[in-house]
Amino acid sequence: MIAIVVGMMMVSACSDDDKHVEDSEHPLLELFRSLDWGNGTCFVFGHKTPDVDAVTSSMAYAKLMRKLGYNCEARVSSSMNKETHYIAERLGFQLPEMMTSVAPGTRLIVTDHGEYEQSVEGAREAIILQLIDHHSECDMPEETIPYIRRELLGSTCTIIYNIYHELGIAIEDETARLLLAGIVSDTRNLTKPATTDADRVALDACVAQLHLEDEIADIAAQMKDMSMNYDEMTDEAIFLFDYKDYQIDIYKIGIASLDTFEDKMEDLINRMLAVMPSILTKKNRDMVFAKVDNLVANTDPATAEEMPSYKTGSYFLYYGDGAKEIAESIFGPSLREGVTFSEESVGRKVIVERMTELLSQ
Repeated sequence: MIAIVVGMMMVSACSDDDKHVEDSEHPLLELFRSLDWGNGTCFVFGHKTPDVDAVTSSMAYAKLMRKLGYNCEARVSSSMNKETHYIAERLGFQLPEMMTSVAPGTRLIVTDHGEYEQSVEGAREAIILQLIDHHSECDMPEETIPYIRRELLGSTCTIIYNIYHELGIAIEDETARLLLAGIVSDTRNLTKPATTDADRVALDACVAQLHLEDEIADIAAQMKDMSMNYDEMTDEAIFLFDYKDYQIDIYKIGIASLDTFEDKMEDLINRMLAVMPSILTKKNRDMVFAKVDNLVANTDPATAEEMPSYKTGSYFLYYGDGAKEIAESIFGPSLREGVTFSEESVGRKVIVERMTELLSQ
């Protein structure tokens, strides 16, 4: 049985009522009971080079599975970024342990991705029981995964918020903190183009439950600043700060997503162009790209929520055989070798969709 959900569902609030679900006949609970859980631990992973949403979605979903009686633990497959460490300390939750690979036959649930290139080493030989994601791309064989939940929302944590409510399970404060962190990060406090009404509902509800109305603007501002804090990092580490691998048709592609302020843009672009050849070799890619968005500084945290996070436009860097043609097909003529520009602020999800259209022709 395969359950694939596309679209979005809206609910109204985080409930404090503890609704017992053990005896419920909800179809989703019956599906979970039918899964081949095995005798060991099922590990829940977000994608490699995890951002906040990848980490907190895996943690929140593992907590849900444990509530339902399944032995699930969240793990990360590579080191976590400064933004993730900041918000964990700010909101007071413990981050998962690292597990860089899994043995054949390990039971997995994957969140915030659906591609082997982005998953923990060994995922191809593992048994994937569930996939919870807010992206459209996926190369994991959907016919072999019993439960797939894909909704094109701003954050995977919003999907998990919805699942809690559909099952009538109360969202505890610790889980609300995890969901809030993922939504604020991935939607940049509801300002990114991919943000939906469902994200707004989920975030507002968790903010209200945690009584953070007076703090959320500052939390979001500090998270944004930490997401661009490249101090004491090598150029390679900066490029890989928010980087994902993709297999599109026969091509191995890597795409980084970075943010900076206008006065630092030229320096960052030059540094990333210089490091891209070595990234291409180390990552065994045919082409590598980097999207660099120009942000407005938060001068006053009290008004940060009212300020636009993104200035119009994205710089798009490219390197590798055929990369120029792809970049210019998507964004137009190069400003200079290795750099195109789009007046439209384009997310990585949209970029991957456009690349897939071009390379699959």
